[in-house]
Amino acid sequence: MSLVRIALRMATVLALKGRTLAQDNVLDSEIGVLTEDDHGLQINLRRKGRFIAVYTDESEAKPDEQRMFHDNGLVELCIEYGVTDTMSEEVDDPDHPGRRMKVIIPGIPHADRMHEFYLDLLGRQIRTILSDGTNEGAEVLRMLLARVIKVTCERAGSDRKNERVAAQKLTFTVEAMHDPQFLADVPEEGPIGRFLALLEAGDPDDQKLAELMRAEIPATPEEIEENRARVGVTLAELNALGLGYEPDADADTTIAGVTLDMTGTEPVEVS
Repeated sequence: MSLVRIALRMATVLALKGRTLAQDNVLDSEIGVLTEDDHGLQINLRRKGRFIAVYTDESEAKPDEQRMFHDNGLVELCIEYGVTDTMSEEVDDPDHPGRRMKVIIPGIPHADRMHEFYLDLLGRQIRTILSDGTNEGAEVLRMLLARVIKVTCERAGSDRKNERVAAQKLTFTVEAMHDPQFLADVPEEGPIGRFLALLEAGDPDDQKLAELMRAEIPATPEEIEENRARVGVTLAELNALGLGYEPDADADTTIAGVTLDMTGTEPVEVS
């Protein structure tokens, strides 16, 4: 949907990975990481420990009634984090009908004193790291934001009443920058340029993602066409404003004449 939304998520993951109690267990866009099934609240992780899951949720843009489709507006950047545990349970053995087998199911326990302690500590670490000026991922994240509108913290994971699980959710409602329309919008020192540099310095998967993102940013067209696209007007509207252009014309082209349509206008006295 948006290159900036991708950058918001991935810059947050890069900023947090290896720098909190969750260590490298920082997930990108694992929307179903907290799910509920017949066993209760579950988490799609294979091991016991702590986790952070980053995703972008709702967004809303109001580009002043213009056709500026690259305006991201307000975006909800969500960070879920919690404590996982494991439990064993007997289930039917699919390979041997009639037999039972023991499986280990990772899940999120109910909160207790120590869980709450670690959750609040982890939430503090997240806020501190995202404010760190020496952290390139956090620096890029802040550059992608015009401002932070609101920050909320709530219990995550389960909608059951009176059930408190060891997971919390931070939601940053932010005003995100416009998506880059042309290569001119991606200087090396700019937020998208620095973000792509981070990916290109990463593993082969990150490098491939950077390549795909760059492919979505077209070369800068002629200046007048660039300005038309930025404000969202059609070519017919551009011509009606007297700002039309001849795409194949060059610097030596001579304008032979200009015709003005004065139909319906009142005569004007010139003194």
